[in-house]
Amino acid sequence: MRDQITSRSSSGPTESASVHIWHAAVSVDAPGAFESRCEQCLPIEEVRQADRFRRPTTRNQHVVGRAMARRLLGSQGIRPDQIRFGIGPHGKPFVTDPPQACQPFNIAHTDGLVLCGVADPAVELIGVDVECLDRRTSTELAERYFSQPEVRLLRSYPRGEQQMRFLQIWTLKEAYIKAIGTGLHTPLCDFSFESLDADRPTIRFLSSDLQDGRHWQFVCFRPREGFIASAAIVTPDPRQPPDIRWLPFEDLVMID
Repeated sequence: MRDQITSRSSSGPTESASVHIWHAAVSVDAPGAFESRCEQCLPIEEVRQADRFRRPTTRNQHVVGRAMARRLLGSQGIRPDQIRFGIGPHGKPFVTDPPQACQPFNIAHTDGLVLCGVADPAVELIGVDVECLDRRTSTELAERYFSQPEVRLLRSYPRGEQQMRFLQIWTLKEAYIKAIGTGLHTPLCDFSFESLDADRPTIRFLSSDLQDGRHWQFVCFRPREGFIASAAIVTPDPRQPPDIRWLPFEDLVMID
């Protein structure tokens, strides 16, 4: 697992697919200058949608997440407010127009932080997830949601490490089901993650319904102090890992 903001590249005979995962700290109280700047990227209908959220932190997450997607997808000479989104059958957003903005992307948030992963068209699917490292976990939750191999793996770690490993597995699972666009309609116990200590964890499908022949790449990282995140990516060539970069979004917005 990577603990710092960095980039990953691999050499090979062909150019790696590019994946940028941007992260932004978000106020859990009243919006500040950064959240207000993000709101300027949104069309009026999305601002009205954000106003329906009662909790300031939820409103801030919505505003910043949508602003990140619009700003990053609109970097090819497209105004952020020109981008149109559709929603998949289980709630996953995607770009419908204009065609040059139709790149794979995914948004994730937790109290205090928002992620937006954007990939080039060579990447078929992307999903991201993030959690606070102080989130409460328990063995009972693992037994309810995780596969039996994952529960055994979790118990094999020292007690002081189990909370972090729980959240590592959880974010990997969330990233995967977000990438395929099914959400919790896919039972979390139907697939299992292994090799958590490796540079790239691996997935094992316990249900034949999920075995679709795709080439999955997974990575876990610490975008900022106190948070853990994971990304799930489908690439056309399993021998050529994607070039993944983690970048702070605040710098991009505040210098515009």
